[in-house]
Amino acid sequence: MSQNSTPMGLVVHEANRCFGQHHALSQVSFQLETGEIGVMMGSSGSGKTTLLRSIAGLEQLHSGAIKLEGDVLQDGAYSRASAERDVGLVFQDHALFPHLSVAENIAFGLHRLEPQERQLRVNKMLSLIGLNDRRDARPDNLSGGQQQRVALARALAPQPRVLLLDEPFASLDLRLRRQLASELRDLLKSLTITSLIVTHDPEEAFALADRAGVMHEGRLLQWSTPYQLYHQPHSRRVAEFVAPASFLPIEPRSDGRWQCELGVLPDTTIAPDAKEIMLRPDDILHRDESTTRAEIKSRVFRGADFLYTLALPSGREVLAQVPSHHDHPVGSLLGVELDLDHVVAF
Repeated sequence: MSQNSTPMGLVVHEANRCFGQHHALSQVSFQLETGEIGVMMGSSGSGKTTLLRSIAGLEQLHSGAIKLEGDVLQDGAYSRASAERDVGLVFQDHALFPHLSVAENIAFGLHRLEPQERQLRVNKMLSLIGLNDRRDARPDNLSGGQQQRVALARALAPQPRVLLLDEPFASLDLRLRRQLASELRDLLKSLTITSLIVTHDPEEAFALADRAGVMHEGRLLQWSTPYQLYHQPHSRRVAEFVAPASFLPIEPRSDGRWQCELGVLPDTTIAPDAKEIMLRPDDILHRDESTTRAEIKSRVFRGADFLYTLALPSGREVLAQVPSHHDHPVGSLLGVELDLDHVVAF
């Protein structure tokens, strides 16, 4: 728990959920401070959606605890009803009511407010999402991005203490997803609302998250900042999930340092039982004067750079990110060297 007197925005402690013999969640624990944006990543079946539904009260944990700003939502056998959890939920398919207008969709969860206050709240949400001019439109007359904004506004209108989003941009094209991810982060930060988003896309997660996690087979493998997930993964599985990575064997030297095929490593604090290091594509530099030559086996043009798959003299393959004005054909040899700021060894 936090050391200060203010309760954490969201606390999940040792959450367990089973479906028969399948452990959908297994000892999942993490925390978000009030106003933080958390993103949970994982492939299909990793448990991330079950986690979201458990926080919302749509699934019941078999054991574990969930707290929201110090209030207990679930602890052991006790479970607060979903409607009483003060949680906003945005589904992947938007789930808008087709027969209601944009304004009516946003107002749907505000029936407890007086009409004048309800109208003010709807107007505020329409302004926040930039759809004042579409207030009377029906969902089927909106673009995918506009529908997503309406779904978000409807979830935010009751002013929940936490917002949960399940693959919010999955049905949108890549360009729109990037645009909306930036807009969503700015909006959530302006409202200081604690949020948890699930996605299978690490790039989307890195654009949104203050803290992020990787789930696999119901377990949370790591929960930390996006920077730490990328540069300091706790396991090879995390390293490979969040971004392209290569791995090379390492051996100790008589001078206390370590050696790999691409050179001597700068870090001498590597654990004695380490077997290999992780290399990101930007850890390998193209240097014409280097004595280590690698053959280009394949390449992917990405605009500003090429992602080369290189075969080292041993036959092992690594990935290298090279500026695109260095245009080398497949089959040619490239001089390469390490440029490591830190070493991640497994």
